[in-house]
Amino acid sequence: MASITNDEAAHLLRRMGFGGSPAEIDDLVTRGREGAVDYLLNYQLINNSQMDDLLARSFDFSNPLANDGKFNQGEIRRWWFTRMITTRRQFEEKITLFWHNHFATSLSKVNDFYMFPQNLKLRQFALVRFDTLLTEVSKDPAMLIWLDNITNVRGRPNENFAREIQELFSLGITDVVTDQPNYTEQDVKEIARAFTGWTFRLNRADPFNSTFFENPNNHDNGAKTIYGETLNFDGEDVIDRICRRVATGRYLVKKLFSFFVYPLTSSAADKATADKFANVYMSSNHSIKDLVRAIFTSDEFFSARAQLGLIKTPVEYVVGPIRMLGANYNPGLPNQRRDGSLAASTRAMGMDVFAPPDVAGWDLNLGWVNTAAALTRFNFANGLASNRPGNDPVGPWLTNDQLRAFTKSSSKKTVKKFLSVLGPLHPGNSVIKNLRNYLESDDQGNKVEWSVTDATIDKKIRGLVHQIMCLPEFGLN
Repeated sequence: MASITNDEAAHLLRRMGFGGSPAEIDDLVTRGREGAVDYLLNYQLINNSQMDDLLARSFDFSNPLANDGKFNQGEIRRWWFTRMITTRRQFEEKITLFWHNHFATSLSKVNDFYMFPQNLKLRQFALVRFDTLLTEVSKDPAMLIWLDNITNVRGRPNENFAREIQELFSLGITDVVTDQPNYTEQDVKEIARAFTGWTFRLNRADPFNSTFFENPNNHDNGAKTIYGETLNFDGEDVIDRICRRVATGRYLVKKLFSFFVYPLTSSAADKATADKFANVYMSSNHSIKDLVRAIFTSDEFFSARAQLGLIKTPVEYVVGPIRMLGANYNPGLPNQRRDGSLAASTRAMGMDVFAPPDVAGWDLNLGWVNTAAALTRFNFANGLASNRPGNDPVGPWLTNDQLRAFTKSSSKKTVKKFLSVLGPLHPGNSVIKNLRNYLESDDQGNKVEWSVTDATIDKKIRGLVHQIMCLPEFGLN
């Protein structure tokens, strides 16, 4: 069994989740590389009853069509942030976030009572065969509305879904390895005919369970030539042909690497990497779980290129430090005080969950780099570090006792500990010196002796957390 260092375990937990406490990282170290990956990957074995109880108390989605304020766009965002912050099954939420970006649908066009069950579906089918996931998403009401397949009928085919299922969801325009085109315009036209008649029925008594059906009156039963094969294709036939192509495996590897490892380039070495993991996809009968396991246990994932090689998404920037510091989080209660601050923060940073900007999803990494987003990140850091428990608090907050647990007898050890907890981060000596000087200075900049008191924790340690979260290194994942 390959061993794993503390830095590598923290890297794994940041990528397969959002980060964790020192105790959680230590636990992964004891499991070794494969054991740690399997623990996070087989999340169905982890007891999540504490989160489930909190969700049951904090949310009421029993009547999504009622105009009672208990189910709306803000509520489903609050629900998802509560899951990401409190779950013990971190990879379940992280892989759901990946698929949400991959199959990007948005509240800008789709009602919340379709978007919410789609999120549940992405979570349910996140690690099955890709064929199954792609079929479930293609039949999902949110996707049928989002890409206009409900208007795709015999004699008047709508090509939106036929194009995007290939370009964005499975193959890519060109093969990741060979650079050859993966489909033609004629394939798009013929595939659109194959998906004619795909629609759903709204279940007004239970809109979360609106049902897919293929309307035979609107389906084109004529012969279609797709990828050089002529048959009376329907939508499921097309999905089968798409998923069995190695180009799909290569494209999925590229998307998974961009989100979880590092962006693959067009270099020969990176093309070989895409091919290597695509072979896992092909040999495992298109198993998503086997593919991601191979990626997360690989030398590529633990390489120097991968570690701190991505820019934190806004969701990672917000959820991560709450989990790392063991901060408290109260989502509030329906029809009472409710926390919408986290969704508002990530929205201001450029990532509005349940509302990607378009069908291509969010522009990862450099898409987050701009002055407005940076200021919002720093403001969130200040808010998290400053929030103290009050009367009936909602949102995230830190107690002095929680901060005291990481505070040491010397400024040097204290800075080292907080850099470890919030990373681990390894800034230059000049940054460490400045952080120590901050702890050893009063409000006028005069040098004072460091001592661990309630006053220094409430002011200086909170300020230290804020400053570390504003470091460029903390913005990396």
